[in-house]
Amino acid sequence: MSHSTDLVITGLGLVLPCGDGIEAARASLAAGVPCFTELPEALGAGRGAACSAFNPAGIIPPMQLRRLDRPSRFAWVAAHQAFLDAGLEPKAMGERIAVAVGTLTGGSEASEAFMRPYLQRGPEGASPMVFPNSVANAASGHLALAFGLKGPSVTFVDRENAAFVALEQASRWLRAGLVEAALVIGADGLFPLLLDLCRGSRMLARHGNPEIGSGRGFLPGEGAQAFLLESRAHAEARGARPRATLSALASRSTPGTSQDQRREALASAASALGPETLDRRIGGGNGLSRLDSPEAGVAEAHPRWPLALHPKALWGEFGGSGGQLLAAALLEPAGRVLVTAPASSGAQCAALLEDVRLDG
Repeated sequence: MSHSTDLVITGLGLVLPCGDGIEAARASLAAGVPCFTELPEALGAGRGAACSAFNPAGIIPPMQLRRLDRPSRFAWVAAHQAFLDAGLEPKAMGERIAVAVGTLTGGSEASEAFMRPYLQRGPEGASPMVFPNSVANAASGHLALAFGLKGPSVTFVDRENAAFVALEQASRWLRAGLVEAALVIGADGLFPLLLDLCRGSRMLARHGNPEIGSGRGFLPGEGAQAFLLESRAHAEARGARPRATLSALASRSTPGTSQDQRREALASAASALGPETLDRRIGGGNGLSRLDSPEAGVAEAHPRWPLALHPKALWGEFGGSGGQLLAAALLEPAGRVLVTAPASSGAQCAALLEDVRLDG
């Protein structure tokens, strides 16, 4: 766990099923309407939250666009937005900017696209154009080349809240003085095999859209969220107005994956950060008991905290990103916002943001 006020978020970029950019995200939260549609066959069919309005024109050069997988495309556009939002020219300080990416499905879409023709036609069916994207850290590599980033780089592959693990690593780099800014990305994409796996594990079994506590299951989604994290001193020196202060982070691991263990771990992480008063809390439940149960434990431990907003029920479940939770916390002004990010395995995470402004 870490407490401090020396780190600030100065830039935000969003590619979501409701549309690209901050205004689209704000409108979606205000309307409270789930962004679920029937997915095309190319994404696995069934219902889900696809980025159907995604438009990288004028941001990603056509030659590179053809060579990128969906998560890398989303990450590129979100990063572009975050740098613009922060008023920072990345190539002017490339070696002093780190990249930390959190994902579950990064590289998986390309792996399926590479292996299916190979299995059908043999080695001649394997495409060398597709293969470079078949690793999870493809997105971070594309971002480094696109924006001239030469600082430390890492990609975390995890369930539900990998973006929080990436945020924690970026915080360590900044506090150690290794860099002056860090680009934190959460990105995931839809593809046919993902939907097949979800169906096979009965994660899509439901009667209607997911609702917290309903047990209806989640609806898969995709997109990217980019956060530019800086030391307060660096932001002040260049005249940047922070969107929020990253006041504290906490994570609690569990010896197992039982609901009781995960409930206790998330409640412990939240209690370590949560002050007596909060303006709001952002929760990570999505309609599956494995995530709803830990969130219910936080609510039971702190009944006076405001009712949680669950953006996953609006924008879909981004597999291992979890960055949509942090994004939702930055879209309305507040003095203190607690973000809780449960996971079906591994660490349970929480983050406390303070002095959230509408615009940086």
